[in-house]
Amino acid sequence: MNIPFYHVFSPKSSSYEELSILLTPQMNLKHPIVLSLKSLEFDVQREFIGLIENFFSLHNMNYNFPYPIYVLTDHESSISNLSLIKELAELPSFYKKKEGKMNVKETHLLSKNKLLQQEIMNTDTQMTSEALEEFGKMHATIYELEEIRTILKDLMTKLLKAKNG
Repeated sequence: MNIPFYHVFSPKSSSYEELSILLTPQMNLKHPIVLSLKSLEFDVQREFIGLIENFFSLHNMNYNFPYPIYVLTDHESSISNLSLIKELAELPSFYKKKEGKMNVKETHLLSKNKLLQQEIMNTDTQMTSEALEEFGKMHATIYELEEIRTILKDLMTKLLKAKNG
């Protein structure tokens, strides 16, 4: 049973064949991935980022689902939709490896996670990302409506106080 913690891969050379070995449709199904491009030249890093994006769009895959893919690079995050980081310390701590044994609850959650991983292999990533985006839009609308409701409730309370007092 695999615990989902960061797996760091670093191409040893700037050959595209080495990158193609790392990029597989199953690469982020079981754990989050960090592709470290720091050992490569600045221009080669940019090319590799483009190749990674093309790989995911070509295979209709999502680089944030089920586990995220991070690219460790010297480039700014604005050049790509991928999650670009400059240092390993910028990685979210959620998937960092913990020392020590797992307790009973963690073991139970891990077995549940394994079953979910098997189901995820058979999902359509485009449909999932569209559903997730729609879910986010609905919740943004709910948030905005709740803000308006709160303002109107405060206004109504002030009007009632002014009328009665």
